[in-house]
Amino acid sequence: MKKILLVCLLMVMGTVGMVAQQDMQARMKERVENYVKELKLEGEKAEKFKAIQNESMTKMRTEMEAMRDGGNMDREAMMAKMTKLNEDRDAAIKKLLTAEEFKKYQEILAKEPRGPRRN
Repeated sequence: MKKILLVCLLMVMGTVGMVAQQDMQARMKERVENYVKELKLEGEKAEKFKAIQNESMTKMRTEMEAMRDGGNMDREAMMAKMTKLNEDRDAAIKKLLTAEEFKKYQEILAKEPRGPRRN
């Protein structure tokens, strides 16, 4: 009986984790779509913008998982890696967008709930 309960608990925990990750991915996709809409990007430029954002999110997720799986949950080290990944992403976006579009992009980021971003 205990084994059955343990298996059921593990299945529920796995399902909850998958749903949470899917929910986070859906929110990030929606956020990127909102950036494209607010910046009024179209065609190839919009697709390149989305690709840069998606690549950045994938790298961040991979780095966080690697640190967690490696047992290295040093907050300072994680923040440094995430800051570097954000800077790399913003540099790629800056090359893609016009100066005016990039300025608007920075303004959009500054309005996000997590507060103003460092450049």
